[in-house]
Formats: sequence, structure tokens, C-alpha cells
Amino acid sequence: MDCIPYINDLQIEIQILKDVKANGNCDIAIIEKKIEEKEQLLNICKINLNKLSNNQICYRLYLYMLDGLSPSQAVKKIADENYKNDKKPTSISTIWEKYYKKMKKMIESE
Repeated sequence: MDCIPYINDLQIEIQILKDVKANGNCDIAIIEKKIEEKEQLLNICKINLNKLSNNQICYRLYLYMLDGLSPSQAVKKIADENYKNDKKPTSISTIWEKYYKKMKKMIESE
């Protein structure tokens, strides 16, 4: 779970670089190159997270959120997948209370 705060920081860095680029106070080519490098690294992280065991609910939640789903959509998707694969937990409330909150604390702890 140590990678989740790192990925969150990476997303923040990308946003900061985009903001700097929008203000035009520096060499745009250098900023664009850094943005591209960090986005490639983020994509590699997403691919690797996707390879993890399906039992890693916190990772799966975070991966879905990285792909643009809201937290509630990600929780519902995990519950649906677990139901279809006959895995527990299948309850949205259990996933929300136990796993989403755990993942959120990990992100905020760094």
C-alpha cells in the first residue's frame, strides 16, 4: 500500500506543472517534457496496479479512481465485481466503510 501516497503525489506534481505551464512563466518545452515523463510514470503505475491480485480491494479502488471514477462509483464497481466472482465483500457499505476509508487514510497520511 506504500505506492498509493506516491501516486497521489505524482498526480499533484502533474497538476502543478500544468498550472505553471498555463501561467507561461518558464520554458514551456521543458515543462511539457516533465509533464509527459510524469504522466508516463503514472500510466506505468496504473498498469502495475492493475496486475495486482483482485483480493487487493484498496488498490483496485484507487486504480478505478485514477481512471476517473468517483469514489462511490469505484466502490459500487468493486461490489459488483466481487458479487459476479463470488468473492466477499459484496456489500457496498462494507467496502465503503472498511476499504475506502482505509485507502483514504493512506493517501492523507503522506
